Amino acid sequence: MKTLTKIILLAFMGLFTFCFGQKDEKHIYLAGWEAEFNGDEQCQKFLETQIIDKKTANNIWSSIDLVFKDNKLIKAYDNDEGHKTERKLNENEIGFEYQKLEPNQIFNLNIVSKSESYLGGEIPEKFSIPKFKFNAPFQYLGKLSKLNEAFNWLPFDLHLVAPIYLNFDKLFIDYSDPLNPKVINVEELSQTDNSYDDLKPNSEIVYEKVFISTEKSNNLDGFAHTGVPNWIQYPDIPSCPKSKKTMKFLCQLTDGLEVKTKRTNVKPKDDWYKQYFENMNFWGDGDLYIFFEPESKVACFLIQNT
Repeated sequence: MKTLTKIILLAFMGLFTFCFGQKDEKHIYLAGWEAEFNGDEQCQKFLETQIIDKKTANNIWSSIDLVFKDNKLIKAYDNDEGHKTERKLNENEIGFEYQKLEPNQIFNLNIVSKSESYLGGEIPEKFSIPKFKFNAPFQYLGKLSKLNEAFNWLPFDLHLVAPIYLNFDKLFIDYSDPLNPKVINVEELSQTDNSYDDLKPNSEIVYEKVFISTEKSNNLDGFAHTGVPNWIQYPDIPSCPKSKKTMKFLCQLTDGLEVKTKRTNVKPKDDWYKQYFENMNFWGDGDLYIFFEPESKVACFLIQNT
């Protein structure tokens, strides 16, 4: 009888711990995998930019589950395509302080017949696209309208422009005048090379206009999305050169994008290179990451590929 009582008591204690002990635990779920939780600036950028909810963490192909007790990090798990394994924490990560942060909501971009937001298209009549003398012209990439729920935090409709055939690291553009954006890091841009000998300062590449809408999601599906960046290489979250603030992720256009070229005067001598001018692409198989800082009105464009 004593043995039975002991078993019942142990079972009750286990149930109590499961039901109530776990309530002391807190979790932070993050999209991605490459991060160190040591409290430095890069760590803080990663937390703010990559934080998601539990459902999203279980749906996307790679995520991190940070487990806190008494507001201190005690363990972590990597979730890789549904396979969960405990993550080895470094000595300087154990005890990392919990932060209450708002999860980022993912919106997938879908092609529709009509919308205020679009990719490609002709340069709007009143919009001034940046022009320089070096041999990689800017392309007009479309407009993101603040009427779309995913972009309602923007201070205005944002016209996207970037020299996507130039091998730049990061491109910072000041949209203080939304119709007359100015490149901030001009000197750095002028010293950047490109991989296409056929490009000239007066080269023109205009894309078909493709209307897009935004739809809430707990997964990173389709050709483009907002919410959190899905890094191909490593997290490269920019700080605004004007305000010094961490820039907010705006959207990611992937290599699955299907925006055809409407017209171009670029005529590659090598037939192999023709494919790169037949549609909107980012270094062939790369993705374009766009960030924006609404206070300073600065955008950042960067590309990663395999």
